[in-house]
Amino acid sequence: MRGAARRVVRAGTRAGGCGWSWPAVVAGMFGVLLLALAVRVPWAPWVRVDVDITATLVRVSAGDDALAGALRWVSVVCAPTVWRVLAVVAAAWLWWRARGGRGVGARDPDLMRRLATFVLVTVEVGGLVARLAKEVVRRSRPLVDDPVASAAGFSFPSGHAFGVVVAATVVLVVTGALTGRTARPVWWGIAAVVIAGTGFARVGLGVHYLSDVIAGYLLGVAWALGLATWFRLPVAGGRDRARSGSLVGG
Repeated sequence: MRGAARRVVRAGTRAGGCGWSWPAVVAGMFGVLLLALAVRVPWAPWVRVDVDITATLVRVSAGDDALAGALRWVSVVCAPTVWRVLAVVAAAWLWWRARGGRGVGARDPDLMRRLATFVLVTVEVGGLVARLAKEVVRRSRPLVDDPVASAAGFSFPSGHAFGVVVAATVVLVVTGALTGRTARPVWWGIAAVVIAGTGFARVGLGVHYLSDVIAGYLLGVAWALGLATWFRLPVAGGRDRARSGSLVGG
């Protein structure tokens, strides 16, 4: 019975799964490389836009204490460390389900173990990937006349932007694998708001340029979707639910 269930999951992965994500992975990495090149050369028009946008947003937030406080709060709540702690909790829950816990996923322990490993590796190792990228590009933090906040280390890519995109992608992938269908539009909307708000906060606080945030987004998507494909996770939807729903119910 368990062998048959695994065959159905593998079939669903080949039919729908995450195979579609490879173009997104390649596009994301290509975008990161282009931005890194523009920063390292440096390409004057792009650098000028970067500096102007950061300076403008910092002036706005510096003149509004409530806005500055909100941006600081967003940066704390959406910090990479927060996602790493939550990833450990989520992976432990998934592994417990694989060991015989009742409810969602109890009938497919192999899938649950892969999901637990996927969550841990994607989020925890992802932090090292972002840090390595910073060391390769070695871009200094923005210099503004009236900084709202400060941060240590290099600027490109934004670790906050990378972390929030990885976290959102992991949640959507795990949700799809467990339910056999894609997340509802409201969850996509919430993810988009959190992602955009985190990026805005980092630029508004004067600790990142716009290109740092965009690079963090692109690298995060490429990393998370690449690992989802590597782990052969069945992100099924629509007609696939009829075949996979019975495997994760209970």
